[in-house]
Amino acid sequence: MMPLTLPEWMLAFLVANLSVVFAATLYYSLRRYRRMPRRRAVPFIFRCAACGHVYVDHRNVPMSECGKCGAMNENVKSF
Repeated sequence: MMPLTLPEWMLAFLVANLSVVFAATLYYSLRRYRRMPRRRAVPFIFRCAACGHVYVDHRNVPMSECGKCGAMNENVKSF
């Protein structure tokens, strides 16, 4: 066994305590992440004013680009 000086003992206890706190924080963070169910985004229905194409977009944006003609449109309905 190696003899340790007082500063080395203090450093060892500090590192041990910090590693325990870090491990507990990591454990509870991952535990909370796993338990939270992932919800799907609410779909927004868009109708193109130029070509009449109806499409769905899951992003919460005020305007979306039409997939057919590229025109920007406002949402018609959200669920």
